[in-house]
Amino acid sequence: MFDIGFLELLLLAIIAMVVIGPERLPGAARSVGQTIGKMRRFFNSIQNQIEQEIRLEELNKKIMAETKDLEIKANNLTNNNQNQAHNPHHLTEDPNTESSDSTKEPKHD
Repeated sequence: MFDIGFLELLLLAIIAMVVIGPERLPGAARSVGQTIGKMRRFFNSIQNQIEQEIRLEELNKKIMAETKDLEIKANNLTNNNQNQAHNPHHLTEDPNTESSDSTKEPKHD
């Protein structure tokens, strides 16, 4: 967070000792430490919430893309079924043509 070295901390401790006094310094240090801890937890909480929102947004985008893809596929299937319903000759095979199915037995003459 802050780049504070040992000399800076020592200088702050000396200034705090002079300003606050040696009797109240431990209580003040405890209060400052608790306040800093609360601030860190608060900022970590905000960071976690932002990361969660980003993950939810990415998941929502994936879901929307999949939904759009499924809608397109459903529309294509519906259109194909409607085309086949309007063209019944497309569904039946011509008995004069040979089937390309390899599982049928060959014809014996």
